[in-house]
Amino acid sequence: MSQLQEFFKFLISKVNEKPELKKYLAEWVGPYDGKILQVFTEDGPQYIVVTKDGMSLHDGIYPSPDVTYKASAQTLLNIFTGEVPFKQTMKEGSLTVIGNAHESNPLANLILQVMMSAM
Repeated sequence: MSQLQEFFKFLISKVNEKPELKKYLAEWVGPYDGKILQVFTEDGPQYIVVTKDGMSLHDGIYPSPDVTYKASAQTLLNIFTGEVPFKQTMKEGSLTVIGNAHESNPLANLILQVMMSAM
């Protein structure tokens, strides 16, 4: 299992167990049923389903995700852990974002909240 996979599992488990983080998910999802974040890395395609009740990780390709991230697993891990700025990776071409890139802000805020609650 890659470090990115471990990070996703950690993130999702923390979000699913903390009521204050589920409240944040409800605000992020708003009036919709959920959000779908597609990820393409050398580990293969995966997607994260975000609903008001929690998050889940799935293997495969979702037909119409809200946003798609294409990068190496290490690049995504570096972005998610704050080691490298999101915009820098886009400028360098090591990250491609397709769809609603604005979904990256709530995702980044969620990751920050999870990391702060884990300390």
